[in-house]
Amino acid sequence: MKIKTWLVRFQEFAGWAPLAGLVVIAAWVALGGIADRDDLIRRLLELPVAATYALLASGIAYLVWRRWSYRMCDDELAVYWNDVLQGRRGAVIVFLTNAVFYLCVFMSTLFFLYFWR
Repeated sequence: MKIKTWLVRFQEFAGWAPLAGLVVIAAWVALGGIADRDDLIRRLLELPVAATYALLASGIAYLVWRRWSYRMCDDELAVYWNDVLQGRRGAVIVFLTNAVFYLCVFMSTLFFLYFWR
């Protein structure tokens, strides 16, 4: 039972990360490893691989953000967005912190995927 609890709690590291790695390897083998020339055709063949990396980074960032962020009920969410739209300092700080966290995870994932090319 402890293993199941651990897998559910850390699902993005235990399940999604290896799956994402397999998708990247498959994309590189299928599309990026086709051309060994350094010309426009090679760059066009690697464009879908780069797009796959960006989508993968976005998906991983979303999964991490969803897993580690606080889940509000509908009433809390309505109050939160009302406060953000009115410009109350605490709600805006939470909103900006959340956005910066998502952007940092997204950029670090892109950085990681770039060096695995």
